[in-house]
Amino acid sequence: MERFKFLKGLYYILGSLVIFTSSCKPKKYVYKSPPHYDFKQPVPFKLDIKLKEISGIVWDSHKDQFIAHNDELGQVFFLDRSAGAIMGQPFIFSESKGDYEDIAMVGPDIYVLRSDGAIFKIGIDSAGKRNSTDLGKIGLSDKNDFEAIYYDAEKKALIMICKNCDSDDKKVVSAFAYYPDSIGFVTKPVYQIDAAKIKGLSPRETSKFQPSAARIHPVLKKVFIISSASNQLVITDSNGEVEGVYMLTKKLFAQPEGLTFKSNGEMWISNEGVASRATLVKFIYTP
Repeated sequence: MERFKFLKGLYYILGSLVIFTSSCKPKKYVYKSPPHYDFKQPVPFKLDIKLKEISGIVWDSHKDQFIAHNDELGQVFFLDRSAGAIMGQPFIFSESKGDYEDIAMVGPDIYVLRSDGAIFKIGIDSAGKRNSTDLGKIGLSDKNDFEAIYYDAEKKALIMICKNCDSDDKKVVSAFAYYPDSIGFVTKPVYQIDAAKIKGLSPRETSKFQPSAARIHPVLKKVFIISSASNQLVITDSNGEVEGVYMLTKKLFAQPEGLTFKSNGEMWISNEGVASRATLVKFIYTP
C-alpha cells in the first residue's frame, strides 16, 4: 500500500514537471508573408562595408541601378542592378553630417530625407553633371522625427511619414506632403494612419509602430511601410487606410531601414549591419 502511494505520488510529480516544462517553452510564431511574396524564399546579398549604415534605397528605373545612402554621411552610392555592388564614386550632396534617413526619386531627380524633416534634392544640370539643393524643412512646431519618404505619382507629391512627431498622439501616425513642382511643404497632414488598427491586426504584440521606410507598390498600387522598431511590414491604401500587418523575423531582417521595388514587383529590403555587414534582400513577386 505504501509503495502504491509512493508510485502514485511520483507519477503526479513527473506529470506536473512535464506540464510545467511544456508551458515554459517559448512560443513559436508563424511568420506569414504578404500577398504575392514568400518570406521563406529570400535572396540575400551582402553589401560593401561602406554601406554598413545603409538607411535608404531606391530603384532607378531610368538607369537600371539602385541608389542608396548612409545614415550619417551626406552622400549617395550607385549600386549594381542585380547584387548591390557599388559602382563608381559616391555623390556628395551635403558636407554636413546628419541623420539622413530615406531616399526617393521623382523622374531623374533624387530626394534625400533628413530626420528633422529637411529634404535635399540631387538633380542634373544642362551639362549632365549632378548638383544638389537644400530644399529646407517642413515648418512644424515641436519636435519631429521622420525616417520614411516616397513619391506618390497620383498626388504628385513626396510623402513623408512621421516616426515620432509631437503633434501625433498615440492614436495616429501622420504623413505630410512636399509638392516638388508647385507649393513645396504643406504642414497639414495629407493622411493619418490608425495606430490602433495596426495593433489590432498585428499577429503578435510588439512595440510602437515607427515607420522607417515606405514605397508604393508598382503593380498593386498599395503603400508598403516598414517599421524597424516593431519588426513590422504594414500595407495601406494611398490614403493610409491599413489593410494588412506582417511580422518581420529578426533572423532575416536584422534592422530593416530601406525598401524599394522594381517595376515587375520585385521587393528589395535593405538591413543595416548590426553584427556583420549590411544586407540587401530580394523577394520575387508572384502575380
